[in-house]
Amino acid sequence: MFLDLLMVAGGLTVLLLGAWQVVRSAVAIALAFGLSRVVVGATVVAFGTSAPEFVISLTASVGDSSGLAMGNVIGSNVANVALVLGSAAVFSPMVVSPRLLRWEIPVLLVATAAVLLAGADGGLARWEGALLFGVGLVGFIVASLLLVPESSVLAAEVEQEPEEIPGRDARTLTITAGWLILGLTGLAVGAAVAVEGATGIAEQIGMSELAIGVTIVAVGTSLPEVATTLVAAARREHDIAVANAVGSNVFNLLGVLGGTALVAPLAIDRSLYEFEMVALALSSLLLVPIAMFHTRSLVDRREGTALVTAYVVFLLLIVARG
Repeated sequence: MFLDLLMVAGGLTVLLLGAWQVVRSAVAIALAFGLSRVVVGATVVAFGTSAPEFVISLTASVGDSSGLAMGNVIGSNVANVALVLGSAAVFSPMVVSPRLLRWEIPVLLVATAAVLLAGADGGLARWEGALLFGVGLVGFIVASLLLVPESSVLAAEVEQEPEEIPGRDARTLTITAGWLILGLTGLAVGAAVAVEGATGIAEQIGMSELAIGVTIVAVGTSLPEVATTLVAAARREHDIAVANAVGSNVFNLLGVLGGTALVAPLAIDRSLYEFEMVALALSSLLLVPIAMFHTRSLVDRREGTALVTAYVVFLLLIVARG
């Protein structure tokens, strides 16, 4: 038990250091190429912080632990909305970019509906995984970068403290990219260590595989998003903070579930549609009023507290069911 606690503490420390470096490097790259923080937050940062979900779900599915793989994604997506955005708003009221309502959130809603429909027959086949990953995820990335551009000039309209645009020489960009990769590595390693320790504690307590996946593992693999979003909020990089959570959910559905099913067909227990899948759908739908009613305004601490409270209730219900 002591070793597990030590792993959790050490993993969290590495997570925080990695998150700080990811945000710093991503902002520099966004400004250098004239991209908005929303674009970088919803793609590079979001996919990087979702790396633990991908590795754990893929490993679980190949190891015939579909409950853990599915529970990980469901729990992570709910956590990204309720825990990540909620805790960030409690820490620092968040500004929501109007672009999210125009593009990233609609994509998330379509991805959520696709997964719910595809899994209704009891699982995700390889061809369904290929569609989610090959068509859905690749299409989202291409459209985000090419078809739905947003310049840093537009993004600067909501920035209170615009930064000086860095140079684009090869040496500077190479160094910045190196720091970004190092930060993402820190996120993945820190999350893996923290999850390993937390899972050890949960198994000693006697939780089921699904309950562990939706709670302990999901929270653990969401730690990169939590750390990155909190650091972004502290640096007043609200666009990266919010876009990171939304983009991570898109990647979890299209990339993690799609990629996992493509490698090994994923079984989905139909009992999940009684509560867990409903919670997944609600977590995506909840982003619509948040973005719609708070465009260019603040998601305040009271609303953040409500989101975190809702997540605690969700965890308690999952443990009771598990």
